[in-house]
Amino acid sequence: MCRYSGYCAWRGVFDFTGKESSDIITGIRRAYPELGSCLYFDLAEKTHAVLYELPGNRLNWLWYINGPEPELTGSSVTMKVSDATLAGMQDDAERVWSPELARLIRETAEPFVNVIYDADPLPRLPWAGGSVALVGDAAHPTTPHGLRSTNMSVHDARVLGECLGRWGETPPPRAMDEYEAARLPVVAAQVLHARRLGRLKQGLPVEDGDTGAFDARAATAEEALMLRQRGMPYFGGAPTVDGGSL
Repeated sequence: MCRYSGYCAWRGVFDFTGKESSDIITGIRRAYPELGSCLYFDLAEKTHAVLYELPGNRLNWLWYINGPEPELTGSSVTMKVSDATLAGMQDDAERVWSPELARLIRETAEPFVNVIYDADPLPRLPWAGGSVALVGDAAHPTTPHGLRSTNMSVHDARVLGECLGRWGETPPPRAMDEYEAARLPVVAAQVLHARRLGRLKQGLPVEDGDTGAFDARAATAEEALMLRQRGMPYFGGAPTVDGGSL
């Protein structure tokens, strides 16, 4: 069952084609000099933002905002918002973020909201007596903070293919067991770590029942290390069935 994370993401893509030398782009590149070579994460009180460059003269930004779970219609987790809500968000950005990022947010056309969900790790990956194997988001819905969702899906497919290929045209249920043994510990750890990262960056209690929350302004060097992407379990490679790694 999907679990609401406790926050949503405002998102937008700013197309600067023909505006490469404009004030907004020169300002944002001055404030974020490595833009185009990395992802930037900005932390503020109980919120954080992400900024990075996409191919085709586009800047992608996300701003995570805590709040109650919105009421969704249909199956999409993407929401359009009213003009009044949008104006309020743009005003809030000027109070929270640097002038350069706030201006980028204000001048982005048609921003939208993604409601962020994940799910507790599943007990199994094969189902229906081994005739069905779950891969990708069906196997491990995750928050985006580990930057692993697509990689996890690719690794699932790679390992499943290896397991099936080892047994020829009619692989036995054991092939599915091998797939599960290789992938379940990895994806379970990565889903929970991504959840923890999001809760830390949003200043929310990490575990149910926690009374305190992470405060980026008062964090020790050791606590700050928890936010690094290298802290992701299996960051250096996930095991395969043949003893190698991905």
